[in-house]
Amino acid sequence: MDRKQSWNEPLDKDNILLIRILYSEDFKSIDEFAIVYCAIKDNASHEIIRYDCSKDEAVNVHQFFKRPPVKRYLGREKNWGTIYDLIADIRRNWRIYRSEYFR
Repeated sequence: MDRKQSWNEPLDKDNILLIRILYSEDFKSIDEFAIVYCAIKDNASHEIIRYDCSKDEAVNVHQFFKRPPVKRYLGREKNWGTIYDLIADIRRNWRIYRSEYFR
């Protein structure tokens, strides 16, 4: 059985949410995840915001719409509740993030 799971969700025709999860070897927890919002403009893909963590790094956010880009740790657990909350944040706010990025 594959420990990796990934999918994407279109937010509209030029904006996409990408989700990738890596489970622990025993499938009892999440080792890593990435939740990425990308926008397409002028035939180029732009990474706007990324929530992620790894086996050795805590949950954090990369805000590429800020100048300079900002990375900060969120103090959140690596679990489905956190993943659902972060996906919901992007679904709610992607227009704002896009506007800030292309300003």
